[in-house]
Amino acid sequence: MPSNRITEIHVKGLRSLADVRLRLDGLTVLIGDNGSGKSSLIEACELLQRAASESFAEDMIRIHGGVGSLLRAGAEHLELGLVIALEGGFHERFEYSFALDRSGVILRELLDWVRGELDDGDAVMEQRVGIISREGGLYRSSSFRFLIDEKDVPPVERTIDPKRLALSSFGEFPPHWLIREALAALRAIDVHLPFDTTARWVQRSRGQPSPLRGAATIEPAEALSRFGANLPNAWSALKNDFSEAHWRETMDYVRLGLGRDVESVNVRADPGGGSIALRLKYAGLDEQIPSFAISDGTLAYLAFVALYRLNTKKSLIAFDEPETHLHPELLQRVLGFLEAMAKERPVLLATHSDRLLDGLSDPARSVVLCELDERRATTLVRPDPDALRDWLTEYRGLGDVRGAGHAASVLTRREGRGFTCSC
Repeated sequence: MPSNRITEIHVKGLRSLADVRLRLDGLTVLIGDNGSGKSSLIEACELLQRAASESFAEDMIRIHGGVGSLLRAGAEHLELGLVIALEGGFHERFEYSFALDRSGVILRELLDWVRGELDDGDAVMEQRVGIISREGGLYRSSSFRFLIDEKDVPPVERTIDPKRLALSSFGEFPPHWLIREALAALRAIDVHLPFDTTARWVQRSRGQPSPLRGAATIEPAEALSRFGANLPNAWSALKNDFSEAHWRETMDYVRLGLGRDVESVNVRADPGGGSIALRLKYAGLDEQIPSFAISDGTLAYLAFVALYRLNTKKSLIAFDEPETHLHPELLQRVLGFLEAMAKERPVLLATHSDRLLDGLSDPARSVVLCELDERRATTLVRPDPDALRDWLTEYRGLGDVRGAGHAASVLTRREGRGFTCSC
């Protein structure tokens, strides 16, 4: 499990994200108009997660449509990167970034270890060590240099396919501990979209089953997968892989949202064998309710409880529109889960929900407005804490302030732009 924290992501050339650097600390909630870049920032997190895979180049085409389909109009390259603070390190972090041209060729890739030391005046002096250094090219075999764990050994040079990332090219045994840390942090980015709770009759009419409403092949579950596809296995793990006290507490969270008459969340083996399906048992009802008959909001809430209670250590959890399917009261319960998870790792949300904003315990710290400038490029704006404090004497939350048309009086602190690419 990764123990390091992602403290920043930066994106350049991705749709409206011309040049954006987003600081991450606890819970970050993206708001803004449609097309302002919120979902593109979520997708950037997914791209960074895939950078740890040897199939990154193929996934970029198969899943994201290739670099050309992601590039902002007029942009010559796409650049992605992140900053990760090392646990227990004094002013110590590592920075990883890469840039690709329209055809998917890697133009630049850097992994730097940055260490800080105090000088005689207690100022922090930074030392930067290049762990991976690479410049690519379309008409020649790309090469890169990297350090190994042994001391006083000069950088090693290696050739590589121009479209393959160096970071993920070492197989199971990377030569430097920081490469292992970087891979672990990227792999532990967890990106979620609204849970697929499509009604059974809709599934059948279009021939596309919803994994939440049907049986799932029996598999171990350490975390909830995207769309909640492994929800039956997640609940099986919660019931069987943890202590009785953990299970009782899990059911307390279920009843907190769904009512005291929920007796249990169960899984039942499929008669055909090899798979299990979710069942919900209410007191006073002899029959358990199968997943295909559970309401959208109830099913989504059960997925959020599983996401929270499995609580696998992630380096970043990103969720686009978590309010989908949820009654406002259930949304507040889910927001409590997300804020609790954000105490251990960054949680990034994108939302249109004023009710979610009203429920934030620290909106001045959490909220980031995405808005487009005159070039239709995303800029990031945070609330002014003093102005927000004044408005909250009259309104129940930032969502209420926004709904009344006063957001411009509160959201006034612009974030800095991103980095300069040397490509």
